[in-house]
Amino acid sequence: MVTLWALLLCVCATAAFPDVQFPLASTRTHGSTPTKRIAVVGTGSGGLATLKALVELPMEMRQGWEIVAFEKREDIGGVWLPDWDVSPSRRPQSPLYPTLRTNVPHPSMTIPWYPFPPDTPLLARHEDVLQYHRNIVTDFGLTPYIKLQHSVESASWTGNAWNLTVLDVGRNTTEFFEFDHLIAAPGINAFPRVPHIQGQEEWLEASTERSIMHCMWYRDPTVFEGKNVAVLGGGPSGWDVVRKIEPYVNTIYWSRDNETDGPTTPIPSIPGIPDVKRIASLYANGSALSVDGIWLNDVDTLVLATGYEMRIPFLTAGGVLDEVKDPQPEDRLTTNLRYIHPLYEQTLSLDPSYPLGALYFGGLLTNNPPGSTNAAQALFIAYTIARPALLKSRDEFYALLKRREAYIREEGFEPSRLGHKYGHGFGPLLGHSGNGSYEQLIVNYLVERSNGKLAGYPGFPPNGQNYTEAWRLWAMMRGMYIVRGFHDGIAREGADAWDRKWTKGLNTEADYVHAMHEFVDWYLDERKNDTARAFAHVQKPLDSGALWWL
Repeated sequence: MVTLWALLLCVCATAAFPDVQFPLASTRTHGSTPTKRIAVVGTGSGGLATLKALVELPMEMRQGWEIVAFEKREDIGGVWLPDWDVSPSRRPQSPLYPTLRTNVPHPSMTIPWYPFPPDTPLLARHEDVLQYHRNIVTDFGLTPYIKLQHSVESASWTGNAWNLTVLDVGRNTTEFFEFDHLIAAPGINAFPRVPHIQGQEEWLEASTERSIMHCMWYRDPTVFEGKNVAVLGGGPSGWDVVRKIEPYVNTIYWSRDNETDGPTTPIPSIPGIPDVKRIASLYANGSALSVDGIWLNDVDTLVLATGYEMRIPFLTAGGVLDEVKDPQPEDRLTTNLRYIHPLYEQTLSLDPSYPLGALYFGGLLTNNPPGSTNAAQALFIAYTIARPALLKSRDEFYALLKRREAYIREEGFEPSRLGHKYGHGFGPLLGHSGNGSYEQLIVNYLVERSNGKLAGYPGFPPNGQNYTEAWRLWAMMRGMYIVRGFHDGIAREGADAWDRKWTKGLNTEADYVHAMHEFVDWYLDERKNDTARAFAHVQKPLDSGALWWL
């Protein structure tokens, strides 16, 4: 439900807001020059959250604005909009496959105060998530702001404005636009990371039956019938692909490193599936050698669940985002294909080539609950565009970034490799009060900078109430039990029966929170004899907030 009550609070007095004023803006008349021109690129989770936050600003804060969201595809939804054409000659526009379900319980994915519809399975089907995004567009009145089939080809800062070159895909014509603020939210699952393995050319040439496929092209497990498969990659995609294709293959190996690049716990092994370390070499006779000296015989198929590169081509084409090797420059916006730098809290560009607040990013984080995180970033974007005095100086933000990176190194991780796997474990780095969650700290920053006056505004909780509800933190820390237990139940009883058993009749967010607690209690009781053995190595990190599935 749209929180109409929050809209009434926008008339609050500004006497306690000495540095950040909220004057009434003049109404833009037809044909007049917009007071601000704002472009959002992408209408997936991050882009829609940003568009919603901009549109929900009190009218006196956005009076006369021009807001446009560009979407290159035929519909909104980002990664949740399927692309079933997996021709080897083209890169799919989404890695989504027909049987995909969420790898977190869906209440953890929602934007605050806007739950999924009643009776949605705890592990939502991909079509449920796409419909959730469509509901956001409809219920919050976002349709007039969205240009479908408009692909941003280039963005450059010239003449004190963003100059965008946009391809109208339907008409095959090029258009040119100018904007004051640009929000890049094109998604993070578009450009597959394809590592080179020593000897792979000779291995491929020795037999026409051999193939290497990134899981972005995976759709149908039956194509692996009778194959000898090695799945490379220890993340959620690797875990899911191994489980899906195992009934069809002749032999299967799960090749992965058990250590991680950030404060996450490795995904536990799958019973009956051989775990091997990362494959270092391939040989023409069909053998593969792992980094710890284990030989795999007669491998004819490699599935790469090796993640995605951090590329944003329209920024690179416009000379805004350079693709570089480490070390990255200090003050130039760059990507090493894992980490975009320098950004304040994964959101605000600190490149001095354009004004602070001219360029933002949405949806880069991967180790946080996506809905509430994207919504918190969106609040930061919308309110700092509306009231630039909410921003600290570039130097202050840069000092906070260096402090965060230094802390990450002290914890044993390299920021340029960690990338945007923020994680709740790094929450306190902002130095603001809060419960440690990234999204809570972002909201606290805005409330503190406004001397408390933003509390209760659209998207903000009332004074004294946390943005991140306690149940969200609990669900993130216990989600592994729900995910594993739900998949076990589906395998045992079938998807429809299992969905009905656990979600039939659930209507409200409170109903789903209660059901998650019941499910975890059931799962731990069901597995009480083997849980301690199977999860002993993940229990302590789980209790401290580590997120195994991301």
